Amino acid sequence: MLLLLPLVVLSCQNPALQANSAEELIEPTQDSALYYLDLVDKSILAPNEYTLAAGHFIAADSLIKTQPEYLMKAGLTCMNQEGAFRLYGVNYLILLTNKFPQHEYAPQALLQLALFFDNVLNDSERASEFLRALVARYPENALVGDAQALLNLISVSETGEIEEVRNWLNKN
Repeated sequence: MLLLLPLVVLSCQNPALQANSAEELIEPTQDSALYYLDLVDKSILAPNEYTLAAGHFIAADSLIKTQPEYLMKAGLTCMNQEGAFRLYGVNYLILLTNKFPQHEYAPQALLQLALFFDNVLNDSERASEFLRALVARYPENALVGDAQALLNLISVSETGEIEEVRNWLNKN
């Protein structure tokens, strides 16, 4: 009888208390956000799987919003597909910078947002806002140099000087 007591005690414990995190309770299957987060982490997400992965991330929104790593991976994945989920990616990266401002991904998220707004949405004003936020919030970060260079490039592009340089290069 005494030998069965440890088994009864262990079997009656709350499984959530036995797991180290919520992710351990969820089995990463092919139909789960964790499965696709793992593919993104391993850099083996096929181009035709971006939209499928984005759908799973949005369906598991409450899980995605718990970790900065999840927000970054889901955000970039959603932004890199051609479907309707692109703006979810933007929202995930903005949430990352607001909810986890001290995390190492926050400056990277700001830079990615700037690149997306400038290159995809052709909104250089909004891109500049994200770059200025990166420089102001994280002045010691290694990405500040890139942000400054992009800000300079955007300002040159807005004044038309870059078009003059292109025209000159094409003539010579």
